[in-house]
Amino acid sequence: MSSRLLRAAAALLIVLTGVACGPAAASPGATPRVTTFTDFATAYCASWDALFKAVGNPDTGSGSILSKSLDQAVAAHDAATTERIAADMRNQLEMGRQQAAIAAQWPSARPMMVQMDRLFVAFEMVTAAKRAAAGQASGPVDPQAAFEAAGGVEAWTAMFQAARGLERPSDAPSQSCPTVPVSV
Repeated sequence: MSSRLLRAAAALLIVLTGVACGPAAASPGATPRVTTFTDFATAYCASWDALFKAVGNPDTGSGSILSKSLDQAVAAHDAATTERIAADMRNQLEMGRQQAAIAAQWPSARPMMVQMDRLFVAFEMVTAAKRAAAGQASGPVDPQAAFEAAGGVEAWTAMFQAARGLERPSDAPSQSCPTVPVSV
């Protein structure tokens, strides 16, 4: 194995360990109860809102203000700014994970929200890879490779497949999320 590949594998392992040892998606005592479809929709939309704030629209590939700022800081090898922005992105991603965990309480939404949680983790890997790149002149983990290694592509596809099983009460109309172009 080449030294560059070993460095990339080691960096990815460090990143994965950091996420695995990070905070849980939601603490049991602080999790609001989802008892209605409206409760589910509120948490569902909040999870998407956090994703859009952190990384932008994954469907179109458009970046968020945070992700674009992170890319600029990484390109400038500005470690302090990179750390600050990466922390803001991680906070948004963790808030999204918490909201996904809340939304997962709606029984038929659980499979979809589990995949959304995996998607958040994959984007945490992207953020960590970019953060690592700011401090290295060469050989950092490629953010797209980190996303793929964390199962982001599979989670994205599986999330939409699982959405087909979402059961909506007959009196619950389709609604658009207030801040992002997503409907439920």
